[in-house]
Amino acid sequence: MTLDQIARTYGINPNSLNSKDDALKVGVTSIQELVKGMESRKVDKDFIDAVKKLGEFLYDVSNSTIG
Repeated sequence: MTLDQIARTYGINPNSLNSKDDALKVGVTSIQELVKGMESRKVDKDFIDAVKKLGEFLYDVSNSTIG
């Protein structure tokens, strides 16, 4: 699938999905929103921490350099 097709499939503005790095940033933002919702619903802290860790991983990958 192309990034344009992925944007349409998942209801993301195609203009905000110009590269795979953009996709990582969309994923990080989505995870941050999920964590806020889970915290407000008092979801299990271990589960929230695991989702946060995934978000942090994606954030670090999106901001990483080669080498």
